Amino acid sequence: MRKTQMALAAVALVASTAAMADVTVSGRFDAGVQSGTGTADLNGADAGTLKRQLSGAGLLAPNQLNFSGSEDLGNGMKASFMVSTLLNGGLLGSPLFLQQNVGLSGDFGSLKIGTQVDSFWGAGLANFDVTGGGNMGSAVTAVFMHGASGVFHNNTISYAAPSIGGVNLAGSYVVNDGSTARSTAAIKQGDYSVAGTADVGSVKLGGGYSVVNTNKSYFLGAGSDLGFASVNIIYLTSDAVAGAAGAKAATTGVNGKVPLVGSLAATAGYYSTDGTTINGTNTSVGLLYGLSKQTTVFGNYERATGNTKLGYGYSGTGQGTAGDIVTVGVAHSF
Repeated sequence: MRKTQMALAAVALVASTAAMADVTVSGRFDAGVQSGTGTADLNGADAGTLKRQLSGAGLLAPNQLNFSGSEDLGNGMKASFMVSTLLNGGLLGSPLFLQQNVGLSGDFGSLKIGTQVDSFWGAGLANFDVTGGGNMGSAVTAVFMHGASGVFHNNTISYAAPSIGGVNLAGSYVVNDGSTARSTAAIKQGDYSVAGTADVGSVKLGGGYSVVNTNKSYFLGAGSDLGFASVNIIYLTSDAVAGAAGAKAATTGVNGKVPLVGSLAATAGYYSTDGTTINGTNTSVGLLYGLSKQTTVFGNYERATGNTKLGYGYSGTGQGTAGDIVTVGVAHSF
């Protein structure tokens, strides 16, 4: 009895401490079956033999466990932290930190230091992607192929200005050499990105510029919720894809989401890339069915032509070039 009382007291103490610190635990996880054809290789090579697999590697979005918290400092200021771990390597893999940062926010905007989402993606292109970075009509494939951003960058300071009249601006700066948290792409001291969006009536406009190693990239985007569908158009160009001098490339793409019946929605994306080292198209169509606010069943078909990459996923690496991948799975958030 005494041990039980002590255990309950310990739980109560932890709970009260968490409440005072305003700590939140959240996350998501998905798993499913993938089947590849053509030259697609689910191990990541261009002409491998693995054509079907059970995967828990984040098919719709990265699998992650998040710890975040904030403290009211008074005078409109807040301190915050975020720790987000990526569960990679299949159903039970070693964790990788997507985010580890602390920040201050107030009337001046917000400042973050540590591993975090790069502004080129988070404050820019992600606003023109109906799937938030999943492989279902997603612009993240073009971003990774171009090497324009690793999405999650280590050793980074970022600043987001306060929103004024529907205009939002942000920038990121890499303080010292490192890597991106979601891929093997190298980032160098002095790399930076700036991005922003502006709401003009029912239309969202945006643009961004990034320097990653020797690669300079920019994008322009426009999107709107038309009621019967959400549609985005993007243009992305880079002058040294993957750091290769002279390896220029440009991608033009469109993605959209259409509500169907009840909690069923369809997504689609088409991207055409023309470059000296990457050429071809990426097309995907998918279905999302919400069993609840937290649980979603999904299916997706993706096709790549030329030497564009298939199946960019949680790790920031593709699953071969050309061919097809069919994915069916279930996702749960908490």
